[in-house]
Amino acid sequence: MDQTLTPSRRAHGYRAYGRAADAFDAVAWKPPTAARFDSRPANDPLLRPSVVEEWSGLPAWAHIVGGGVIAALLGALLGGALHV
Repeated sequence: MDQTLTPSRRAHGYRAYGRAADAFDAVAWKPPTAARFDSRPANDPLLRPSVVEEWSGLPAWAHIVGGGVIAALLGALLGGALHV
């Protein structure tokens, strides 16, 4: 952008900003406007339970059934790999 202050720019600056024409050259740059809402939490930590805490709340039978399902899937994958 051209930094020269022409008479038309001087008049535009005075009308737009209501400042003296000489001062407009120093304050020609305006910072960008901020977003209306900032979605970041303000100093609030995320209070999510860890994976260990979530898994400790499950009943014992869910761990046994889940382990059996995983063992069956791994057995099927290993059987399929040995079949080839």
